[in-house]
Amino acid sequence: MWWRKKRSFEDFREEIESHLAIEADEIRDAQPHADSDAAARRAFGNVTATQENWYQHRHWMFLDHLIGNSKQAVRQMEKRPAFCMVVILTLALGIGANSAIFSIVEAVLLRPLPYKDPGRLAMLFSGDPARELHEGRVSLLNFEDWKSQSRSFEDMTAFIGQTFLLGTNGPPERLRSARVAANFWPLLGVEPVLGRVFTPEEEKRGERLAVLSYQLWQEQFGGTKDALGSNLIMDNRSYLVIGVMPPDFHFPFPDTKVWEPITAHPYWTTRDRNGPRSESIWMVLARIKAGGSWPRAQEEMDGIARRLRSEYPGNEMPASIPIVPLDIQTTGKFRLSFWLLLGSVFLMLLIACINVAGLLLARGSLREREFAIRRALGAGRLRIAGQVLTETLVLSTCGGLLGLLLAYIGAAAIQAYGPRNIPRLAEARIDWLVVLFTAGVTVFTALLASVWPAFECSKTRVASRQWTSASTRRAGDLLVVGEFALALVLVTSATLLIHSFLRLRSVELGFQPDHLLTMRVDLHVGKTNDQQAAYFEEAIGRVEAIPGVRSAAAITGFLRTDPEDSVQIEGRPLQHPGPCDDLIAGPFFQTAGIPLIKGRAFLDRDRRGGLPVAIVNETMARSYWPGADPIGKRFRFRDSMPWLTVVGVAGDMRRQGIDRQIAPQVFRPHRQGEDNMLDIIVRTSSEPMALASVIQKQIQGVDKNVAKFNIATVTHELGEEMGERRFDTFLIGSFAIASLFLSALGISGLLHHVVVQRTNEIGVRVALGARPGEVMAMVLRQGLSLAVIGAGIGLVGSIFVSGLLSKMLFEVAPTDPLTFGVSVLVLIVVAGVACWAPSHRAARIDPIAALRHD
Repeated sequence: MWWRKKRSFEDFREEIESHLAIEADEIRDAQPHADSDAAARRAFGNVTATQENWYQHRHWMFLDHLIGNSKQAVRQMEKRPAFCMVVILTLALGIGANSAIFSIVEAVLLRPLPYKDPGRLAMLFSGDPARELHEGRVSLLNFEDWKSQSRSFEDMTAFIGQTFLLGTNGPPERLRSARVAANFWPLLGVEPVLGRVFTPEEEKRGERLAVLSYQLWQEQFGGTKDALGSNLIMDNRSYLVIGVMPPDFHFPFPDTKVWEPITAHPYWTTRDRNGPRSESIWMVLARIKAGGSWPRAQEEMDGIARRLRSEYPGNEMPASIPIVPLDIQTTGKFRLSFWLLLGSVFLMLLIACINVAGLLLARGSLREREFAIRRALGAGRLRIAGQVLTETLVLSTCGGLLGLLLAYIGAAAIQAYGPRNIPRLAEARIDWLVVLFTAGVTVFTALLASVWPAFECSKTRVASRQWTSASTRRAGDLLVVGEFALALVLVTSATLLIHSFLRLRSVELGFQPDHLLTMRVDLHVGKTNDQQAAYFEEAIGRVEAIPGVRSAAAITGFLRTDPEDSVQIEGRPLQHPGPCDDLIAGPFFQTAGIPLIKGRAFLDRDRRGGLPVAIVNETMARSYWPGADPIGKRFRFRDSMPWLTVVGVAGDMRRQGIDRQIAPQVFRPHRQGEDNMLDIIVRTSSEPMALASVIQKQIQGVDKNVAKFNIATVTHELGEEMGERRFDTFLIGSFAIASLFLSALGISGLLHHVVVQRTNEIGVRVALGARPGEVMAMVLRQGLSLAVIGAGIGLVGSIFVSGLLSKMLFEVAPTDPLTFGVSVLVLIVVAGVACWAPSHRAARIDPIAALRHD
């Protein structure tokens, strides 16, 4: 039974000896002259077989073989340290890259959002394909109808982002708050780590209450409980602090610092409460009912959109209500990039496995006599295959441990240098899930790299040490072909992204970014329109007086602008969507380096009370007045606004994004508009950042209550805008280079092995008159032919993968012939360089030494 003490092998051996001794005594008594010991053994049977049978029935033979094979693997590592080091480093590179990217993918895409049942949360938007509107905001009146008429959702809540000036001892700081309803918290299922959230009754009364982010609590109150009940000064209004949210909670915006009731802000009474249906400024979060389906909810919401559109015909109602699950909304723009990155490192891992398989095949051909002797001594094919598999598993385990270290370094580097707008990137870490993934990849790698070598090595062959079998040679050729095919897929993808990135960098911006500074200055609330205009004019004048400054100006948003909902050209009906609308102050076009194509710039008389005027860009002139002179034409954004007269046409400028098409643009004089937050741009004649502190001091000297602001060069801002593309291009390019290196190592190792195996043949060829150049050409031809075949197969895979990359390319076709040609050329050149060393060695073989060795 299981509780009995297990017998040892020594006990069993002693029992057999005792039995044989007794049997011999009995035979000796019956037949005095017989060989009693031999007779006793004949009567008992094969002692060794009996002992082996007993051992096998009382031990886990698989584990026993594994231990034995592992010891043999360690001895092989000690015998061939250089070979083992190459294998370990190759596998560590593939495993480490996969683990590093997986740690990022797990944090960004796979890890559930920190809310209750996050899979049931979704964002609801206003949609109108005719107006190119897919994720539009909502008016409060429409939101209330959505909530009351929907039956698919458990609850809905509306919220909006707001900026505020936080009162401190020095200049105020501009931060972001979220105005939310009381059901915002239970809908998400989150609780504060300190204090409480506001109630529906407090929201209804419009009490000024503030729930702080964890970061703001640490910065402003030192993380003490005394923060509860304290006052927080926001835009010169006092808010009572009642709670603190967890460290990982930032919804709905990554930089949210405070959550306040939607009714506490002054905008509630002056704008929001009685806002029309066209005032679409709110965002909507909803939780679907348990067991509900997104398609059914989408069908219901589209029906509500059609019903509301028919009930309110002239109110610019949305044609549809798109539903986007919250996890997709959070990471949607990064999903394709990260899945492609994960696919890229998987291809690199396959190349590493093929490379190792080729090395093991070459190594196995040198151990044919060893394996043949083991077969002759009784080892089965499975036993030998198990030995090869175990040796590879030991090497792969070492590679996995080293790969885990590389993954830690790689993930830290991605966090440090990756784009700042990747959600939850800072949460990536090497946790137990990544370790488990690494272990799985390690085992997968060992199996994949050893299956073919194990099959080949388990065959019974008695071969000369200098001649390898044809099947082994064919296997090595196939592995190299597959290696180069996969490498071409990665190289083509990287080349497409590099070509796209270079095209993006060389695109005509429409302005001169060099020696140009930008800073966002926020006066916020409390100043009249005239005071706002006077402030920016004085600030521009002070900056222009600084030595080294050529000119300065201001605009609503220099590298950020959004189109208006509609525009009406005089004599035509309302059109959707409208152009972008920005206020400018000072010599903006001169400072930015934008040419004024036609008409005039704004004059001092272009102020409130005068003729409302505007300058449009070339795209707007072509779009709204094709073939006509736009000067003198009139338009307006909505019925409540005055008609604007076009007085000038400026050159096009890429302000909506370098990779986006230029949109129609309207510039208006800041004296005829209203905006307390503008970007001041400064053109310098010397190094821009050297003047940053002086410029900042002059601007803040106009008004000490202006919010703190940062100054950056436009070149840096454009670089940040291209950060995601640079990130993808760099990583995939790095993986492609690593794959090329591994492929070169693979073909070089294969040809080196072939040269060693064919030393006698080459010696005979040289002895019969073959010149060194002919021998070198023979080896080069063999290697390059494999690379060409691999390139041909890889082109098919590259065409498929390039289709997946199409959304990431800028002005480059997925099947761009130039890109494909360059990729194939790079692959062949790398193959040629890798083949040179083995071919050169073959050309130097001494026929006398080779034949004597045989």
